[in-house]
Amino acid sequence: PLSLNNGSFPEQLKELEKKFQEDHYPDNEKRREIAAVVGVTPQRIMIWFQNRRAKWRKVEKWRMRNNSSSKCPTSSVLSMP
Repeated sequence: PLSLNNGSFPEQLKELEKKFQEDHYPDNEKRREIAAVVGVTPQRIMIWFQNRRAKWRKVEKWRMRNNSSSKCPTSSVLSMP
C-alpha cells in the first residue's frame, strides 16, 4: 500500500487510478508531480504504475481470452447457401 497511516488511502488510490487512465507510462516529471499530489515518493509512484500496468495487462489478456471463446463462428454459417 502507498500510505495507510494517514487515512487518505482511498483518495490516493482514486487519484492514481485517474492518472493511470490518462497515461500508463508517466515520465519522471509527471511521476514527481503525482508524488507531490499523493504525498509519497516518486519511487513509490513508479512501482505503483509498474504493478498497475501488470494488473491491466492481466485483465486485458483475460478479456481477450473470454471474448474469443464466447464468439461463435456465425460468419461461416451465414455464407453457406
